[in-house]
Amino acid sequence: MSEATRMETPKHTPEGESNIHPEIATEDLDVVGAGHELKAMQASFEVLSPLAGQARSRAVKWLLDALGMDGCDLQSELSATASGFSPPNDIDSLSGDFREVPTPRAFMSQKKPKSLVERIACLAYYLSFYRDVPHFKTSDLVSLNTEAAAPKFGNPSRDCDNADRQNGYLVTAGKGVKQITPRGEAVVQALPDRDSVSAALRENPFRARRSREAALKRSSDRTKGDK
Repeated sequence: MSEATRMETPKHTPEGESNIHPEIATEDLDVVGAGHELKAMQASFEVLSPLAGQARSRAVKWLLDALGMDGCDLQSELSATASGFSPPNDIDSLSGDFREVPTPRAFMSQKKPKSLVERIACLAYYLSFYRDVPHFKTSDLVSLNTEAAAPKFGNPSRDCDNADRQNGYLVTAGKGVKQITPRGEAVVQALPDRDSVSAALRENPFRARRSREAALKRSSDRTKGDK
């Protein structure tokens, strides 16, 4: 094996000692910050995803050994710390295998949304979890919809507003941008199983608000009535 391809043998910490900084070792994972965890997951995915199957497995195994973790330890730790967190479907959190990220077209075919607002939720989910675009514009959804070879939206702004105000799948995240809600995520994860979708809606209740068009019409009617 050449020097360029030789991997350094991982150094294990002697039993009874810890290679974790004492201050961090005493802190709960939530205090350290979920942001660092997500960055580590993203960096690992970007580096490992181009590798072929066996090369990827060797790299993951080496990394687990370097961290002093084996499959059983990883599974038990995840079971103990998991509290409703569901990693994206392209990552197998127990085995460390990285599955191929689906194309927008394949993802939409798999989810089979039955309404415009469900389709918007699926597009928003894909942007958030597969494109790293948690905050998006209506034009971003339209572009992804075209990429997925889905039927065109008749009125994208109105449809996004309905997904927000009438269904609670999206929410405003700043001027001109939206983000998917936990309710929207739950619906997409449940698709295409309609019973699971119904359960997700029950578990994530939402009170519909007036659409923008209805609010403007009511304001206009009030103005006319005052005259």
